[in-house]
Amino acid sequence: MISPHPGAGAGGVAPGLVPGLSPAALFRASGSRRGVGVGVFLLVIVTAGALAHVGVRLKGLEVAYDLGRERRTATELEEQRRRLQIEIGMLKDPRRVIALARAKLNMGPPPPEAIWRLGSGQSIRDAGPRATSSGFSLAGATSTAIGPRATRPANRPMKGDR
Repeated sequence: MISPHPGAGAGGVAPGLVPGLSPAALFRASGSRRGVGVGVFLLVIVTAGALAHVGVRLKGLEVAYDLGRERRTATELEEQRRRLQIEIGMLKDPRRVIALARAKLNMGPPPPEAIWRLGSGQSIRDAGPRATSSGFSLAGATSTAIGPRATRPANRPMKGDR
């Protein structure tokens, strides 16, 4: 028998060929091995893409939790700021300041003789108490100034005296 394939050995089959398989079947068989490699490669690509997608979703959840935590902290800080503004308002209340000044610092309105009256164009340095028989003279005054030690109790030193 004459072999259709050049270099065919005994029996008319070329070396490396399986008897009974046509060349098209052999091509499909060797292509299927190649197809398995391509399939595995595609499976790896799809798996990597799925893992990347899961990673991105987990990072999104983490960011969402962090954002919620920060919003809660911002709300707490805003509430604290509101409470502190109210407390500042209460501490600055003039009635409270006057009560503390009188109770703790023994402050009060100055006696009339500690008030110096200034004429127009006259400074506090130029004016001084003018002694009279009834205490101090208040004649010719147009504005009022309180002397530097008039509101301080006698037993408390001033800032500069310490």
